[in-house]
Amino acid sequence: MIEKVEQAVQQNWVPSFQYEKNETTPFTPFTKDLSNSKGAVISTGGIYVKGQQPFNDNFGLGDPSYREIPVSTDLKDVSFAHEHYDQTNVRQDPNVLFPLDVMKELQKEGRIGELADTHYSFMGYIPTPHPLKNVTAKEVAQKLLKENVDFALLVPS
Repeated sequence: MIEKVEQAVQQNWVPSFQYEKNETTPFTPFTKDLSNSKGAVISTGGIYVKGQQPFNDNFGLGDPSYREIPVSTDLKDVSFAHEHYDQTNVRQDPNVLFPLDVMKELQKEGRIGELADTHYSFMGYIPTPHPLKNVTAKEVAQKLLKENVDFALLVPS
């Protein structure tokens, strides 16, 4: 299946596109109790808070930047800038791709400990991943560490 997606991207947008394959990062099991853990949401849905700079497709080259979404954000105040998925459902309920309200409910129920002050969104279409891999992903990882985040819920678009 992933090969078909790779071929579609090559045929329609970037002929030289190849998925990055990470075969060197060791698996590290999560052993902390979720009810005592701090979590963050990270989505590739191109979500941004109205007033922030929208993501830009850059003529098919993608956008490796990210947007910080404060935990206090009302999801009525978010929008979406991503041309590579059907946005019908996410426009009806942003929790489809950015389940911040769901995470708040899990916190209220005591199923997770607390939520980070800041959550993150990327644009999932990034056919040239080097800036993401070498710069922006590292920036977000450092911010998560600084905030003592134990886990991240990764939500692909």
